[in-house]
Amino acid sequence: MTEKIYAGDVGTAVVLECGRDLAGVANPAIRVRRPDGTARIWPATVDGTRLVYVTREGDLSMPGIHRLQASFSLGDWTGRGTTAELLVHRAFA
Repeated sequence: MTEKIYAGDVGTAVVLECGRDLAGVANPAIRVRRPDGTARIWPATVDGTRLVYVTREGDLSMPGIHRLQASFSLGDWTGRGTTAELLVHRAFA
């Protein structure tokens, strides 16, 4: 895998560190705001303190800054984590 992420990449693991044990969370997801302002929700898996999503066709179709937030429910709490940024580079044609 490369150090940079490019538009059109498929199979890239997107990992959000949440800083707490996520055992028992419900509805783990990564909420995405794409560079054009459209929103997506990526269903995530839990790996200890991290949410993980592996990109599919079309997920990274747009170069620019994608804003990401962890999202899940734990007991009576449902909410989101701190916003992270993912820079997707324009693919070399």
